[in-house]
Amino acid sequence: MDIQERDKKFLSALKRVYKAVSTAPASLPPLEVRRICTARIREAFSIADFQIKGSEYLPYQKNVIFIYNHLNNHDYYTEDEGFQITLDSHFISSMILDKYYKDSGTRVVRHSLPEEDNHRTYYKRLNYIRVYTKNFLPKGLDPNVVKSFNKDFYIKAIKHLSKGSGLVFSPEGNSYKTEDSPGAFRYGIFKLAACMSPQPLIVPLVMANFDKLASQDSYKCEIKSPFKICDWGITDKNDPALTGLVSKLNQQYKGWVTDLLNNEMGFESEITALEKRVKNKKIFNDLVVFYGSSTIRLWNSLEDDFPHTNTLNLGFGGAFISSLYQNFERLFTFEAPKAIVLYLGGNDLSLGWTAEKIIEKIKTLIVIIHSKFPSTSIINLSIKPSIERSDQIEKIIQINKAITLYAEKTDFLIQVNLFDDLLKDGKANPNYFLRDGLHLNGDGYKILKTQIKKHL
Repeated sequence: MDIQERDKKFLSALKRVYKAVSTAPASLPPLEVRRICTARIREAFSIADFQIKGSEYLPYQKNVIFIYNHLNNHDYYTEDEGFQITLDSHFISSMILDKYYKDSGTRVVRHSLPEEDNHRTYYKRLNYIRVYTKNFLPKGLDPNVVKSFNKDFYIKAIKHLSKGSGLVFSPEGNSYKTEDSPGAFRYGIFKLAACMSPQPLIVPLVMANFDKLASQDSYKCEIKSPFKICDWGITDKNDPALTGLVSKLNQQYKGWVTDLLNNEMGFESEITALEKRVKNKKIFNDLVVFYGSSTIRLWNSLEDDFPHTNTLNLGFGGAFISSLYQNFERLFTFEAPKAIVLYLGGNDLSLGWTAEKIIEKIKTLIVIIHSKFPSTSIINLSIKPSIERSDQIEKIIQINKAITLYAEKTDFLIQVNLFDDLLKDGKANPNYFLRDGLHLNGDGYKILKTQIKKHL
């Protein structure tokens, strides 16, 4: 086992989490203990590398069931008595729910075995919903006790969701290696969702590499599109169709895990899909191409917003400026379009680059486009303010100003200022953003539409 200094620091941080929770004053309410836990977990994951994808799918409401494929911990991350702080579930509570909802939610955890003193002490202070699982049953336990406890789970879960907070649950009842994940799903959580009125949203979270050492891999989580059981016409927990739905979701999860493991920011699957979109495009006359990162990709109303314009959306999520010019020739295989609308630079802020470096990269792509299509108008959208990137606001202003000055010196580049329209009292206006505080909602896209129409 190749244990590196990062792994030692990560284990020490996890031990601090356990100590903070287990020694919290008895007078401290469980919600306060959870806040302590959440803060310590964030400190631990600051040591590791991790990726969160799909934050645009997070619903506005909090009373949501978050399901995930449960992964083993690496053996090295073990405390006294074999106790392990499960990395994936703690990551979900601290790095997603608490970050975006200011509420770490309630997790569903198994009952402790008689010999698991540390496990019992830890989860008792957090006061999560407890269930018995088939693989962790005390010897000689009365089956009626198991049934009673697990029946009580439904009551507690419904009450919790009704109060407006999230529920974190793994449908498997056991943990696995990433490569073997997920295990077979059980039906309990899906039956619960089916019998509630109104039915809660279920948000699938796909986890990968949480069974690895922090020094070996990046921990990955991808948020998928929410759904309700009734989306398949199921409104009764005893509906036979529920079995097929759960089986289908289980198989889909296997593909999701594989895709997440193989996706290393190369965007290959998205680029391939965009190539097909270009190939299937029938009319290229007076074409306006929208090219950029997720602000472009997520513009689902694009055709409706520009009903009298021949549009083509070539946005792909998480794209850096370098990704855009690396794939430019591959995607722009057609004759010169009327205009190209760009959104870029926002993701590059996460790389720690200076404003000057980002400015030069934006200019480089603009030059590449102009060289290939000298008669095409280039409309560049300013980097938007966002709640998620509030600490980068001064750098964003600097970049936008520099590109505006650059545009004034050319006859082919138009810089569109979105920044000011998306502000309120000098800060990003939450009314224009999704729950993640990064991506625009429908009202935000109305701002974009209005501004761009002035130049088409």
